[in-house]
Amino acid sequence: MLRKFAILMALSVTQAASAQVFDNNSVVTLGKAGLGEAAIIAKVNSLPCAYDVSTDGLIALKRAGVTDGIITAMVSRCVASTRAQGGEINSSDPMVKHAPGIYLAVDWVKPAQLSLIRPVVSSGNRTTGNGSILFPLKNLLVLPQAESRNIASSKNPTFYFYFDAADRNVSDFGVDRSIAAQSPSEFSLVRFKKKGNAREIEVGRMSAYFSINLRKGVNEKDTAAFSATEVGDGIFKVSANNDMLPGEYAFIFSGESGRSRVYDFSVVPAPDAVGPVTVR
Repeated sequence: MLRKFAILMALSVTQAASAQVFDNNSVVTLGKAGLGEAAIIAKVNSLPCAYDVSTDGLIALKRAGVTDGIITAMVSRCVASTRAQGGEINSSDPMVKHAPGIYLAVDWVKPAQLSLIRPVVSSGNRTTGNGSILFPLKNLLVLPQAESRNIASSKNPTFYFYFDAADRNVSDFGVDRSIAAQSPSEFSLVRFKKKGNAREIEVGRMSAYFSINLRKGVNEKDTAAFSATEVGDGIFKVSANNDMLPGEYAFIFSGESGRSRVYDFSVVPAPDAVGPVTVR
């Protein structure tokens, strides 16, 4: 019993992908909780831009009761971040330097577009098994909702990764107290399993039988191989090595602290798609 308890405790601190991000929903939540405008603006200014400041995003913020001062701070934070990186945010030309992030090439529509994939917040981790050889303890990362809002209507979608090669501190790719990513090779491409109204993937395993075996990170059988080609300064074109089956996927980047960010998307092949990317 004590051994099982020790394993559970160790597994609980192995949060290999407990994503945290401060986005539009976070701002709205703080406002509804009664936090003052000055405090929220200070929070906005202290973190990398992870806000949706598109026209629809701003309208949604206003309708949710977010003050003009907070909205202005969010827009200024994103604009300042983009300018500091020497990048654009709305250009559909992949060779134009964008703000750091992962963009889905929506090339099955005309004109082609680049859609920014924002990191998703996990709903937590859960543990299964009893610690035996046959039923090892598994740490599962759980994402809310059964499907991603980012839809790839292609069997082999193309992505563009944009990095700031001069930034060795926390950037939009990074997490607190970690080094920013500099290459797609630091990411894993994974496929999630649907579980009810959520998605989950194994991110750690332990078993106890005279000794304790520990594996941290995503299970290799849940990963997909991909190729990355540097097409510009800090610009990488990325795609899976093989056609992807319909399902739920993500690029996962783990920082130094053991925490990670999850960039999720759904593969829903639609060869005859003629409209813009679908957002669920």
